[in-house]
Amino acid sequence: MEKLVLIHGAIGDPKEFEAIVPSLEKTYEVHSFEIPHHGNYKDSKVPFEINALVKDFLKFLSKIGPSYIYGFSLGGYIAIAAAQIDESNIKGIVTQGTKLDWTVENAKKETATLTVDFLQSKAEGFYNYLVALHGEYLPQLLEKTAHFMTLLGENPIVSKESVQNITIPVRLTRGGKDRMVSEAETRVICQAIPNGRYFEVPHMIHPIGFIASKHIARHITVQLNSLNYQWASTPFGEMAYQIIGKIENKSEPVVLFLHEAIGSIGQWQNFPTHLCDELNLPGIVIEFPGYGFSQAEEKTRDANYLHEFALEYLPAFLEAIQLTNPLLIVGHSDGGTNALLYSSKYPSNVKGIITMAAHYINEAQTKAGIQPAIDAWNAGKLKGLEYYHGTKTERLFFAWAKTWLQADFHDWDISKDIKGNTVPALIIQGSEDQYGTGAQVNDIVDLLVKAEAFFIPNCGHAPHIEKEEEVINVVKEFWESLL
Repeated sequence: MEKLVLIHGAIGDPKEFEAIVPSLEKTYEVHSFEIPHHGNYKDSKVPFEINALVKDFLKFLSKIGPSYIYGFSLGGYIAIAAAQIDESNIKGIVTQGTKLDWTVENAKKETATLTVDFLQSKAEGFYNYLVALHGEYLPQLLEKTAHFMTLLGENPIVSKESVQNITIPVRLTRGGKDRMVSEAETRVICQAIPNGRYFEVPHMIHPIGFIASKHIARHITVQLNSLNYQWASTPFGEMAYQIIGKIENKSEPVVLFLHEAIGSIGQWQNFPTHLCDELNLPGIVIEFPGYGFSQAEEKTRDANYLHEFALEYLPAFLEAIQLTNPLLIVGHSDGGTNALLYSSKYPSNVKGIITMAAHYINEAQTKAGIQPAIDAWNAGKLKGLEYYHGTKTERLFFAWAKTWLQADFHDWDISKDIKGNTVPALIIQGSEDQYGTGAQVNDIVDLLVKAEAFFIPNCGHAPHIEKEEEVINVVKEFWESLL
């Protein structure tokens, strides 16, 4: 199991991570680094200045061994500064809300807020939160931290020059509503790190204690997973992808995962890894432009957008990574439709397809299912999507919702495109899918030459999430029948 070290921020405490650790422990061996003069180390002999903190952290890492690092605020600064000195025990870094532009003037501005009087009068909720963390020690910690920031402003050790030799992957992230850390200062450092990438969550604020623990856990997980992504340069923009296992030769089949209309690599969760393990095949999970960690796309969609994804974007991606292996395509929703379209045009490239909740026509039920999603968006219930798509989220959501409801999509029908497709296909749908009736499955099976239907009882639009084991079992049977 990979190791993960969590570092809290200034005037923070490892207790802030308690609610998220159980979630992270499903994947990582989790450790917390307690910054000297915080929590249990109020009387630490380590000088409270940045060089000493970094040295103490590197000493801590030498005992833990190679680890991924998540650093919140000051914790992120310590992680970046440590990587500048010795990255031998650092496999990758994710920072959140880390102030990187320290000057004498900025330090004066920050320290002006670090008094009991200021916090009580201007930020009472935050003050009460800090009292709960630190009790009677809070005034002393505020004073110590103000002195620390003054020293850091006089002698910052992270700059666009100092980070250029960092070779590990780094994600510098912040919230769009973070008033302590600017996008500009974060991007300056990010652009100087060879394997650095910036990610912004529009509605996320700065104080970690005021963000739902499920969102913080999701944010950390998605960002950590992205440290293993690669990017393909296509005429339509950079496309992110993740390789599962090893593609050792050009003749072995590769499982290609195509996401849904508002999907991403992260939203597949563990399904691709579990399926590839069960089939004993390598896999590739991709994100089309405009999604997740791929390049933003501003193009206005029309009724032809799925054809563009399947017949232009996907071939361009495969060419960019020079993948000529036979494909077993697994597509969810839009991804299922893409699988149908691509395999119909390039049957010699595809050994089989599995679709889940694919559409070939725009049914009344499909359109009816979209309005509740729009209502949920307007009620603020879908903000969790921002942790997967960042600043692309709103544009992406309405690109899906409005396209399927617009007039030129009313009679969308790909029957002619896929009729007579000879690629073996398994067409899966949940019996309770709110976006399509059973006719989607049965008609697709009738249009294809070698297709079989599989309905999953008591299952909605995402069979691979809701009924993972059942889906993997039926896909395995299908794949073995092709061998």
